[in-house]
Amino acid sequence: MRAYVINLARSPERRASITAQLTKYGVGFEIVEAVDGRELDLEDAAAIASIAPSFLSADWFRPTHVACAMSHLNVHRKMLADGLDHALVLEDDVIVPADVSSVADAVAASMTGAEIALLNFDSPNVCMMSNRDARELPGSRQLVQPVDISQLASGAAYVITREACERMSKQALPIRAKADDWDQHCREGRFDNVRCVVPMVVMKDPRFTSTIGYYSDLSFKARLLRVITRYELQILQHAIARRRERIWRKYQQVAFEDDYRG
Repeated sequence: MRAYVINLARSPERRASITAQLTKYGVGFEIVEAVDGRELDLEDAAAIASIAPSFLSADWFRPTHVACAMSHLNVHRKMLADGLDHALVLEDDVIVPADVSSVADAVAASMTGAEIALLNFDSPNVCMMSNRDARELPGSRQLVQPVDISQLASGAAYVITREACERMSKQALPIRAKADDWDQHCREGRFDNVRCVVPMVVMKDPRFTSTIGYYSDLSFKARLLRVITRYELQILQHAIARRRERIWRKYQQVAFEDDYRG
């Protein structure tokens, strides 16, 4: 299966990392340049017109959220232009296994309509899944249905159908949902269904921080991270990576509702 990798032009180290992995495992891929939130001009009338007022006024709003959503939308449009029925979409800060292509192919074979299947997901709470109608996948994995789609976040890795890309292309503008707000996408009819692969196929690389920029540029944490990165303070970089890994393990816990019911 063809993969599309979303990568910021100013992040060559991430591009090198994912390129080396996909090349090693024989995965055909294309780098799609991400929209850079730093370059979005929110004073520009055309830019404002592409964003829903409710999105702009949200407490959590940052220009990078818009940029991320637009980047994923550009990939969906690219997939349509390339005439594909399914594609694997990856962000550039992930670690993929050797069998990622065979798993993605098996997932695609079970998908219908406007559907997306998450190969990476996270939640502050344990993600509840259902064993009912689970599909067996390579590597002792399963394609399963989440009990509550609103629990799920992350657009780091997913397989998407052509019909889902068509709906996203027609309905996504003005931007009114984060790229990984799967619940809102479903409620507004852009997807018919969202499923997950467990155990998780793709992991986020703890070496890389999110480019969304959850901290204010003037905050102590943001300034500290810039100093650590600029001067390549390896001991602190390793400590931060280990902390990220611990947090992600906590945010990637899965339980099956059927087990609780006995």
